[in-house]
Amino acid sequence: MEETAERQGAAAAAEAPDKVVFVQVEPTTRCNFTCGFCSGRQMDQSDFDAGDFERLLDSLPDLEHIELQGEGEPLLHRGFFDMAREARARGIRLSMITNGSLLSEERVAAILDVGMEAIYVSIESPDDAAFQEIRGGTLKKVKAGISRLLAARDERGLQRPTVGFAVTVLKDTIDTLPDVAALYRALKMDGGATIQPLNRMESYTGVYDKAMEARLLGPADGQRLRQVVQGTPAIGAMLAQTRRTRHFYIEMGRRFAAEHGCPWVKGALYIDRHGAIASCCMVKDTARFGLGKVGLTPLEAVLAQRRQIDAALEAGRPPEQCRGCGYYRSPERREAIRLNRLAAQRAAVVEKEKG
Repeated sequence: MEETAERQGAAAAAEAPDKVVFVQVEPTTRCNFTCGFCSGRQMDQSDFDAGDFERLLDSLPDLEHIELQGEGEPLLHRGFFDMAREARARGIRLSMITNGSLLSEERVAAILDVGMEAIYVSIESPDDAAFQEIRGGTLKKVKAGISRLLAARDERGLQRPTVGFAVTVLKDTIDTLPDVAALYRALKMDGGATIQPLNRMESYTGVYDKAMEARLLGPADGQRLRQVVQGTPAIGAMLAQTRRTRHFYIEMGRRFAAEHGCPWVKGALYIDRHGAIASCCMVKDTARFGLGKVGLTPLEAVLAQRRQIDAALEAGRPPEQCRGCGYYRSPERREAIRLNRLAAQRAAVVEKEKG
């Protein structure tokens, strides 16, 4: 089934190489947490002009899904729900990632009223003290917010939004992942999870202090992470639910699967709080690597630049802003994946013949 979905995603991408179907919009860089790995802390603390949101939507006629979050906590933007309602009035799906601390009764009601598709809540550790040390926030408050959201959703008889975890893995939190999965189950969450190592791209490591740099995963840590994920049934069950959710990142990856690994350059864009356009959410220096400005740069000019990045990735020459990205697959890695897939297929045929 997953292989079929991948083929369908590749076909969809081939049919619409010059459309913008997915867009992530950064509402704010402000946050009430103090995560030491967050690049938003080093950026100017500012908000997206909600008055420009309608102009943004007008400029992207093929838009289907918006991820309404960036480097800050999106629910701190006073116009968050105004933007959400405008998008939903046009039939555009919405999802978001939040730190979960602001899921008050009023905001939960607004989330349900607007018809949010999927929500991920950021977490690194399910331990109260470790959570406080890493995020500068209170896990108890986050858990209460998640429970409040799920209870209100269920009371209305709704199936959306699905609610899951966005997990960033540090060297010292690898072995807590089974406990994250246990918390997921205890809270009766249903949106699955994304699990990614602490980012090694220069746009992120530039804000790490020495203590945070020491928490980056090395090769042995990466192997340990794979062992924990693959060897823990509860994590497997949590990740299985991820495949059924329609969160922005999951849906984009399905729809625009690419051999070089990056779905962004096939059908998506990132818009920061200043209206600067980037090829993906990990490009922070829009002065050097931006593709233009909303309302000022013609869409065709933006797409022409995106095609150039796509071609460079395909040729195995990632541009400077893409180096170190976890999405990217080199030609050698693509070949290794192809050979492994062929070997698995042959093994399956042999097993079938034995049976």
